[in-house]
Amino acid sequence: MLNEEKDVEFSANYYDDAFKNFDSGDIVKGKVIDIREDDVFVDIGYKSEGVINIKEFTDENGNVNVNIGDEVEALFFNKTDKDGFEILSKAAADRIKSWRKVVEAHKNNEPIKGVIKSLVNGGFSVDINGFLAFLPGSQVELHPIKNYPFYVGKEFEFKIVNINEGKKNAVLSRKVLLEEIKKKQEEEIWGRIKEGAVLTGKIKNITDYGIFVDLGGVDGLVHITDMSWSRIGHPSDMVNIGDEIDVKVIKIEDEDKQKKVYLGMKQLTQDPWQDIEEKFEVDSIVKGTIVNIVEYGLFVEIEKGIEGLVHKSEITYDKYPSKAKKMYNIGDEVEVKIINIDTQNRRMSLSVKQCKPYPWETIDEKYKKGDIVEGIITGIKEFGIFVKLDEGVEGLVHDKDISWDKEDRGQFSIGDTVKVVVLSVEKEKERIALGIKQLTKDPWEDVDKKYKPGDVVEAEIVSIKPFGAFVKIDKGLESLIPKSEFGSFEPQKGERAEVRILKLEKDRKKLISSFNIE
Repeated sequence: MLNEEKDVEFSANYYDDAFKNFDSGDIVKGKVIDIREDDVFVDIGYKSEGVINIKEFTDENGNVNVNIGDEVEALFFNKTDKDGFEILSKAAADRIKSWRKVVEAHKNNEPIKGVIKSLVNGGFSVDINGFLAFLPGSQVELHPIKNYPFYVGKEFEFKIVNINEGKKNAVLSRKVLLEEIKKKQEEEIWGRIKEGAVLTGKIKNITDYGIFVDLGGVDGLVHITDMSWSRIGHPSDMVNIGDEIDVKVIKIEDEDKQKKVYLGMKQLTQDPWQDIEEKFEVDSIVKGTIVNIVEYGLFVEIEKGIEGLVHKSEITYDKYPSKAKKMYNIGDEVEVKIINIDTQNRRMSLSVKQCKPYPWETIDEKYKKGDIVEGIITGIKEFGIFVKLDEGVEGLVHDKDISWDKEDRGQFSIGDTVKVVVLSVEKEKERIALGIKQLTKDPWEDVDKKYKPGDVVEAEIVSIKPFGAFVKIDKGLESLIPKSEFGSFEPQKGERAEVRILKLEKDRKKLISSFNIE
């Protein structure tokens, strides 16, 4: 009988040792042994397995993030479901663990990571591994924010500024953490910012007068005049926001307890104008790159930091230099002649046209009377057409030399390419007379082969004068009809009528006709 009692006692003790004992509120560890529909079963080493709702493993996209064999931590409630399984909660355990981390971080004044979950009244709800804390809208950035939705879903580090352990809630601030980081960076950077120091920074802002460079929490200004030894139109011509650049500290001013830092970029290199006259001589010809185009000319860089101006009058020998600069683009390489160096004012005058011989010096060698050449129409006037034959060389097609038909001026436009005949060259006066009608035969050369006195032809009445009328018999051939030859006919300009040729004088280019053909 005694032995039986001892056996019962041993059996009970063995049972207690075989299974763990948990109290309500404990966080227990276990291994996932089965997944069925809405339930995840976990072996926690207890008398019965635990069960967790599968929703606690499902993310926002509906993905289930649990597999058989996974180890999980969950909160023990000491309650069973209708099937006798211990009810557990992973989410509740996560919240408790996260709360403990929050308390610990607050106690140690340490930052903690969290994801901004959603917008709430006055700010945001922040998820810290399952525990939801409050982030006021004023504590997100160093400056006030407007686009609240922009921050939802983003992960940041926060400082815990207030905590209520009884109610288990916490208030966060990212602004406090950013202020601490900024203050630390400023202390570090001010230890390095000394006049003459060379630092690396990032361009933060670009204005008309210069650029602001972030030196790691402290901003410095590079004035436009300290960006380059050469003149620049706008700071954005050289740099972009976000660029990392090296700068030299030129000066530090302390005004109203606020330090101002002035920086320079050009001071990192030697002044290119130093000993300029030893490097370049007046009247020498050099190559350069066009860096700017303005109304009054071209700026050409002949060496890094050394620019000169090609005034519009020095671009070309053409009569219209203001149009000549349209032939160039920024970046073009050109040959220039140095015509003046002003060291004191850091200015240099250059010429493109003086690199080439003056075109009228050899004009009589290049163009001779009777030459047929091509040119570009540069001007159309009442008295004729100007044609550019070469740079600085224009000729005139007088109105009378456009067509054998004086009523026909042709269809011409500025910019058209035309063929012309050189009629005369006056080198001293820098004039060339050109002709277009001379490209075709003079209609008076064969007039006696086509017409003879007595012929009756159809003509166009082109003008009426007190002494008679002029009629156009053929292109370039006009005949006078004296008033005495009108008969009963009353001519009207523009009409066509039959006329009889009375007299033909080829040498004098003269035709006399009559309306009276009866």
